[in-house]
Amino acid sequence: MKKYIDDYEVVIQKNSKGREKRVAVYKGAYYKLNIDEVALKKFRRISLILLALIVIGQIAAGFIGNAGMYTFFVALPYVFTFLPLYFMVDGGLRLPKEKRHLRRDEAELIFGRMKVASKFLFPLLCLGIVGEVVYLIWFASGALWLELLFLAVEIVILASAFGLLRMQKPIEVTEVFVEQMSVEEDT
Repeated sequence: MKKYIDDYEVVIQKNSKGREKRVAVYKGAYYKLNIDEVALKKFRRISLILLALIVIGQIAAGFIGNAGMYTFFVALPYVFTFLPLYFMVDGGLRLPKEKRHLRRDEAELIFGRMKVASKFLFPLLCLGIVGEVVYLIWFASGALWLELLFLAVEIVILASAFGLLRMQKPIEVTEVFVEQMSVEEDT
């Protein structure tokens, strides 16, 4: 990405055969997390479980076949939830397995992306639930159990998204200058 191009420097190195090879070397600032390694592993595990629950639940909700999905105020929020969900999964799969200093692109593409996507996903899920409730109150006719099943699945997904949003709140990524980082690694 061009946004992070100033954080890297191209250096020419010689390989074992004596040929020159261009290598990108990171020269930007590093970032650290405010949680310890055990908490990071727990956060990663729970985040991946909640993300899997949200993704599987959202896909399964689309297969229910309720009549409410044919109305725009239920279908549009349902469809639009897949965009922030994609970015949350992309950030969640990149979560580090151990605590280390992160590059700027890693910090923004993992934790920043997950936080922003969570903040967009939650209101979209709320809109979908409100749309389904409106459909149930004014337009529902026949097969109410399908509508209630869809609503129950969406509520479970909303609760999972809320849990994921709350888990991310205390995690902060702070910048560590390059000079400070080399001093910390020496000690």
